[in-house]
Amino acid sequence: MDRVCKCAIFLLVGLLCFTTSLMAAGDSVKIGIVLPFTGPIAFDGKLTFKGIEMAQKELNELGGVTVGGKKYKIELITEDSGCVPANSVAAVEKLMTRDKVVTVIGDFCSSSTFADAEVARRHLVPQITPISIAPKITKQGNPWIFRGCDDAEMMGKAFVSYAIDELKITRWAILAVNDDYGRGSVDAIRKLIEKRGGAEIVTVEYHEKGATDYYTLLTKIKAKTPNGLALIANTAEDAMKTNQWVELGMNKTMKLMDPTSALFNPKFVELTGKNSEGMTGAARYAWSIDTRENKKFVEAFTKAYGDKPEKFSQSAYDCMKMVAQAIERANSFKPKDIRDSLAKTDYTGPQGHAKFTEENQLMIDEYILEIRNGGFVILGKVPKEKLFE
Repeated sequence: MDRVCKCAIFLLVGLLCFTTSLMAAGDSVKIGIVLPFTGPIAFDGKLTFKGIEMAQKELNELGGVTVGGKKYKIELITEDSGCVPANSVAAVEKLMTRDKVVTVIGDFCSSSTFADAEVARRHLVPQITPISIAPKITKQGNPWIFRGCDDAEMMGKAFVSYAIDELKITRWAILAVNDDYGRGSVDAIRKLIEKRGGAEIVTVEYHEKGATDYYTLLTKIKAKTPNGLALIANTAEDAMKTNQWVELGMNKTMKLMDPTSALFNPKFVELTGKNSEGMTGAARYAWSIDTRENKKFVEAFTKAYGDKPEKFSQSAYDCMKMVAQAIERANSFKPKDIRDSLAKTDYTGPQGHAKFTEENQLMIDEYILEIRNGGFVILGKVPKEKLFE
């Protein structure tokens, strides 16, 4: 072999080693996390991180992920977005360029994740959101953004028919947060009701993120005489709405609904007490799902954190596990290889079996839930196949 060929080979090997070292420094692989750890969504953001943290610990106890026959521990690089799109974009830029993460998990709020998607596309690094449900996130033709949960259309499709047929909700009112999540969810529900027939939306009211006084908006809603009120916001906001709704006596004339499954968590029940009794909605997850995988998850989560898991922690847990599986299946730390592998996900976890559509939307079952005696009762199940007909 002549000297030029040898030099070329040595140079190629050196470049490959350098590239690998960017993605997996030493004996660890870097995964970026961007979530709201401060601000009005901080409680929900911290619940989400618990799921990621638990999955990371489980994986690392087994040695981490295997690539090229070697075990690499998972290292989490966390950034706080506060659910502010500009902050989230800056955080994802940092994670992808300075920290050289192989994948980003986040963000929580749909507005932030929607903005982040362009960063992922620009840097060719996959990002998966465990929570953001605005349908448009995975409808941009962007192969680098994944949703590791259901979206508002899936939840709405599961819940709208049940609410009309079983709960007899013919006059709907909606009180939603004024952002991509809130408006996207309202649009999805409106289209489904119009297509389904047998009901109408009599009023929609929006509030700014972090609001605490809902009496004026609730009074306007009450004047429209709906027989069902759908709440679309975060745990703290919707808990205050629920308590004020009862103070105004509106619970005597209408059913409380959670069509985007934001509220089936222990904190919401703690904040509302008996005021949320009977609230019904659709959700992809409840700790009461009777499967071996979920029982194991609930037991481990309760032991680690002292509370039963909810959909935020569960979805984040699954996202971390799916990313780890994608890395091992790709047998590579290259973001492009991980992206391609993530698209081929075939995963069974606490929420059941899941895989991605061609738009990188996770296909999972939906459950109809009701808050009863401080717990979550499963009233029915809608198979994922029905949601994508």
